[in-house]
Amino acid sequence: MDNNNRFSIFEAVKNAYIFVGEEWLYLLKAGLLPMAVQIAVELFIQFQRPKEISFIEVYLWELPAIAFSGWFLFLESRLLLLGERLDRLPKDPDYLSDRKQAMKLSVLVTVLFYMGITVAQTLLEVTGELSQSSTNLSLQAGSLMIIGGLVWGVRFGIVPTLAAVRHPIRPVLRQTKGMMFSLRLVVVGLACFLPVTFLLGVITAPFIPDWPDLTTMAKLTEMQQFGLIVADAPSSLIFKALFCASVAYALKQILGSRRKGQII
Repeated sequence: MDNNNRFSIFEAVKNAYIFVGEEWLYLLKAGLLPMAVQIAVELFIQFQRPKEISFIEVYLWELPAIAFSGWFLFLESRLLLLGERLDRLPKDPDYLSDRKQAMKLSVLVTVLFYMGITVAQTLLEVTGELSQSSTNLSLQAGSLMIIGGLVWGVRFGIVPTLAAVRHPIRPVLRQTKGMMFSLRLVVVGLACFLPVTFLLGVITAPFIPDWPDLTTMAKLTEMQQFGLIVADAPSSLIFKALFCASVAYALKQILGSRRKGQII
């Protein structure tokens, strides 16, 4: 396998925007259920749980939304890399069985990926609180190490896409080891996130004029909180769709393809 893990950020992001633009209707239909679950979970957390809630508890409540998000990314990856659509699935039992296993694995690794992020956020919060009450340099160094580990861990964001098409995961992780690959994925994420955030600001401007200057949900009225949560669901889905597609195109550049539309 080629040891080169570089890819063109511009090409990956450009192709992702084109793909999402062309397949927006299919992705919207596939994303309706994940968006509904996300809205329901976020509303429950915001209005039914205490304001001081840990990252771990938030993660546990969000597990259904994360699982459906993993399912959506599975569908998108299969469409982009295999040309597979829900309404045109082959009747072959072996194909359907293999697809079912791939779906389970893809959703599972998505859940584990978010678990890793939650653990890192929790550790960062704990070390941050301790460092505020102490001048111990080891705590500050620990915070920097956690941030570095979080950035490095972004590379595992490629695993759900690989799992969705049953591509061997370990060889690709070995090929893409190193901080530079993770940093390139961070740049890709920003290229997908910033335009979507701007769009969210435009959408919410009529009822939240000061957004995004408001730093906490506590400064909003209940109606504004409700509107922001509802508006955030489609923007979150767009970001995930763009990032997933960017990852798929990046992997196609790194791994090559035997046939058009496939990385294996």
